[in-house]
Amino acid sequence: MHTCIDTRFGKLAVEITGSGPPFVLLHSGGHDRHDFDAIVPSLARRYRTVAIDLLGHGDSAHLEPPSSMSTAKISVTVEDVLRALQLPPAIVLGNSVGGLAALYLASAQPARVRGLVLVSPSGMVEQTAIVRAFCWAQGRVWVRRHFGMAFARHYLVKRSTHADALLARMAVRRRDERFLQMEAGLWRSFGTPESDLSALTPSIRCPTLFVWGRHDPVIRANIEGARARRLLPHAQWIDMDAGHVPFVETPEAFLTAIEPFIASHVAPASARSALA
Repeated sequence: MHTCIDTRFGKLAVEITGSGPPFVLLHSGGHDRHDFDAIVPSLARRYRTVAIDLLGHGDSAHLEPPSSMSTAKISVTVEDVLRALQLPPAIVLGNSVGGLAALYLASAQPARVRGLVLVSPSGMVEQTAIVRAFCWAQGRVWVRRHFGMAFARHYLVKRSTHADALLARMAVRRRDERFLQMEAGLWRSFGTPESDLSALTPSIRCPTLFVWGRHDPVIRANIEGARARRLLPHAQWIDMDAGHVPFVETPEAFLTAIEPFIASHVAPASARSALA
């Protein structure tokens, strides 16, 4: 079922598939809900999957101006969607900025979150001078226009039909000047204090799993990943032979990797069954 949900910053597109305990899917910046097309069919056998196009992405509304995009606006609109849908406590899977939104949700609305699967999440990156400079450079519209696709090809380390489909969708989106302005605004936001949710991590008590592509060149396992593990010491950790988006690059391996965590710590007994 495809629907659109009103939020404080505009309508967000949502795709709901399957039945059972809710499983919310939040994609990376510059991507869309179709990132999860490779894993939704398996998840939907046991879960009600809720794949959201983040604000300014996919079929969701753009801000006016699009350059005013920020991680905070993405986070609160995800919160609005879950409140509107009145879901029971959900498993929330977030990748990159989707992971940041998932962290925010678990802190702000803990009763709505059954557990977290954080895939190379932002939100716990130390705001060093180098990080701020990198985000500033990535936040130039001309950089997004001329180098955005090369950057995406760089972090999709394992190529697959799903990765190629993702790149094709990104190429189409980049023809829209509003999208480029939105993406640049989001990148600039990554370099601001509001995008560092480290202070919220003590409030996150739900079962949490980190999944990191060991070859991720954007949010690196040995640096940003190591800091995330220190901030959430109760979280479990899996690293994979992949880049920034392992559920796109190696979907079958990704499902196999997360299944024991979900079965043991998250899903009720009625859903403790193989995903594949």
